[in-house]
Amino acid sequence: MSTGARADCDPSTVARPRAEIPALTGLRGIAALLVAVYHINPPDRASASPVVHFVGKGYLWVDLFFVLSGFVIALNYSHLFAAGWSRRAWGDFLLRRLARVYPLYLAVTGAGIALTLAHLRLPALPSEGGREMAAANLLMIQSWGLAPSINGAAWSLSTEWAAYLLFPALVSLALFMRPALAWSALLAALLATVATVALTMHDGAYHSGPLDAYDGRTAEPLLRCLGGFTLGLVLCRAARSERLLALASHDATIAAGVLLLILGLVAEVHDLLVYPLFALLVIGLYGNRGIVSRIFGCRPVYRLGVLSYSVYLLHPYLVAPRAELQASLAPRLSAIGAGIGANLAVYGALLLAAALAYRSIEEPGRRWTQRLGRGVLGGLARPASA
Repeated sequence: MSTGARADCDPSTVARPRAEIPALTGLRGIAALLVAVYHINPPDRASASPVVHFVGKGYLWVDLFFVLSGFVIALNYSHLFAAGWSRRAWGDFLLRRLARVYPLYLAVTGAGIALTLAHLRLPALPSEGGREMAAANLLMIQSWGLAPSINGAAWSLSTEWAAYLLFPALVSLALFMRPALAWSALLAALLATVATVALTMHDGAYHSGPLDAYDGRTAEPLLRCLGGFTLGLVLCRAARSERLLALASHDATIAAGVLLLILGLVAEVHDLLVYPLFALLVIGLYGNRGIVSRIFGCRPVYRLGVLSYSVYLLHPYLVAPRAELQASLAPRLSAIGAGIGANLAVYGALLLAAALAYRSIEEPGRRWTQRLGRGVLGGLARPASA
């Protein structure tokens, strides 16, 4: 889920991306933190508090991840497929994405399996099919209708891996073919999102809202991801329009979009009415050079974005400790004081753990995986000796 670089989406005019966009990195960080708040501080559904309503819609920030991911991955990698599909380009793309997401994913998933087998208080591996479930999780394919995720947040990584595998076809349709086919890609994205809502309404499972699809044993998470990811690709093509980009990236437009988003979440309007505002945020911050961009790209928010992947994958393991810490503080402090104390401790620990994971696993793992992968691909490319 790396944040992209400013470049025209047409690789015929700009062959390669050039520089990171801090505002989009910051947006990703805010979204990751809000997902963490949604899980660590689960909302009281009976409360009428606007803050509780806002937090209760926290699952929707994953949809922002999907849209943002499609957009910035198109910015970074669409040039690889401008001339069509090739095995070498596809392999290079998949290696780069694997190096970005898999080292920390493997560490967190492996730790989850080990802790589960040690009978700690984590979601248990069922005795029947447990090995198959663990294997699917380690291969990052569990949310393709096969199994639940051992790490509760990792279902989205599994679905994004599917999107990466399909990326050459999706990006060709959305960016490099005639406009009518790009419109068909947009329609497919919208239909996938609407289908997700239709399925969650009739699957008999609990959902916090219409788009809250997460159970990897169904097709719902995959549809949810592909819908958002493809929308991000189409937005990349839309960003070629200077008039559209100027309108969407104006300070007033983005500010209005943020305000409408907050009001929509507080009012708990239907997810499909909130969803288009994510597209506005992504394309708007891509083109903005005003005060809004400076706010989203300021140093603390940007740094949160850098750590966002670690924050996202690590936060599920702090849900139970936060509740236990608050319960232990309650006899000594007021209810409000116990909650504040528990939050300060847990979110501080989360940010510290994320920083350590980024420095010790994410970045070294990315470099090591790329070196190893290039060595393997290079060996496969060399002809066998006689």
